[in-house]
Amino acid sequence: MKINYNLTLDEILNATDGRLIIAGDGTGPLVFNEIFTDSREDFGRNAIFIALKGKNFNGEDFVEAVFKKGGYCALVSWDFLENNDISKYGDKIIIAAADPVSSLGDIAKLYLSKFNLNKKIALTGSCGKTTTKEMVYAIFSTVFGAEKILKNDYNYNNLIGVPKTIFRLGGRVEYLILEIGTNKKGEIKRLSEIISPDVGAITNIGKAHLEEFKDTEGVFTEKSELARSLKDGGFLVLNADDSVSPVRYIDKIKEGVNIVSFGFGKINAKNTQNNIDFQNGGIPDVLCESAVLNEKTGKTDLNVLFNEKKYFIEVNFGGKHLIYDFLCAFSIASACGIAPEAYINSDAFKNFNIPRGRMEIIHIADNTGEWTLINDAYNSNPDSLKAALDFIRADYSENKKIFVLGDMLELGGSAPEEHVKAGREISCLADYIFYKGDYSDFVTKGLEEKKFSGKFFLIKDDETFKNDFKKLDKNNAVVLLKGSRGMKLEDYFKEETGKSKIDKSIYKI
Repeated sequence: MKINYNLTLDEILNATDGRLIIAGDGTGPLVFNEIFTDSREDFGRNAIFIALKGKNFNGEDFVEAVFKKGGYCALVSWDFLENNDISKYGDKIIIAAADPVSSLGDIAKLYLSKFNLNKKIALTGSCGKTTTKEMVYAIFSTVFGAEKILKNDYNYNNLIGVPKTIFRLGGRVEYLILEIGTNKKGEIKRLSEIISPDVGAITNIGKAHLEEFKDTEGVFTEKSELARSLKDGGFLVLNADDSVSPVRYIDKIKEGVNIVSFGFGKINAKNTQNNIDFQNGGIPDVLCESAVLNEKTGKTDLNVLFNEKKYFIEVNFGGKHLIYDFLCAFSIASACGIAPEAYINSDAFKNFNIPRGRMEIIHIADNTGEWTLINDAYNSNPDSLKAALDFIRADYSENKKIFVLGDMLELGGSAPEEHVKAGREISCLADYIFYKGDYSDFVTKGLEEKKFSGKFFLIKDDETFKNDFKKLDKNNAVVLLKGSRGMKLEDYFKEETGKSKIDKSIYKI
């Protein structure tokens, strides 16, 4: 990947914990304008190859191929020196470091420091990160122009994806919008150190990645590292209605950091040591007074109160959890000095579409009837499942309900009980349930406890599912597609969505 500013060998060594092992024969470059991690990429003479190592890949296996292809410089781990005869690379430049992934972040931090951006924005949370990021991008692009905004694509939000996004910075970019994710302790702290954001946002704290974080308190501890990273004069955007109150972040932030809250009601002050009033009389800074869905168009009319002024805003989606994502994006924009009037009436903003696989509402008419598919198959955890069920309960109460569900992964020891709870939750709502995954027995246990009266299908193979689903009378039905990324439930509905399957990646949710 070509970069906009040259980096010298000395700068790279000083930025990382790397040590120059082979300095070359004097013919190689000492200044680099290209950084790459995939040996299959095309690259120029002034390129540095970062040999990343992960659970399922080892870039060090391809160092020799890079050198044979004309590469001059590689950054490797110390293990490479032990496992390879480096004497044959005397004309090359080899840098050794403890962890090339960490070095990639160090170089990205160095590169980012060369830009004088107006604002660097980082957002995290258990649910809604990607959707919120895309909404923020839509707002900023509308106001400033897309050429001045850089965001990470898809959910490339981890220790590899974030640095690679930073390397895409060019001279015209003024605003950097980065979603950051985690499934391992310390990652939010590390990503925050790399970015050094001016504005941080936490969409919510929920039951995600409990295999690593054990409980929501562990999730809060990890996510709150973003709050600690903000400098004097920065802004922290928080969900006022979240199970973790904004009050709990007060001792996480440095003096001079401003908190902007959003929500539907009074600040949640649970789990605090004292029942203090929080800013603005306990009312969120960005308050949604009402949200009315138009079922025919799928659009929602919002009444938002901000700075003692009411805004009537039409958005191109429905569902309370998506409204929260919008309120978070609205708050981020406000923290960056963007007036709502600058974008709420623009066609570009009104036509904003939710990223695919996240509460996509698709109206279908076929020989089984007229029905609605809600494609929320991008991922699942207990909180996002509840949000989807609440949306259906509120806005599709009169419709026949067919659920196509899959396991919620990465819940660790909590997985059995959370799937039992899921069974209880869906028992009084669904008419038909199709289920795929290893936790089906726990789901059916929850269904039995609540005396589920509908019909349950275990998805054993693709053909049987398609035949059983096709036989159902779906006229006036709503079909919810919801499961973790590993379940690939969207593969069953390629024809209906008209899209290829959702991209797989190594990146964090």
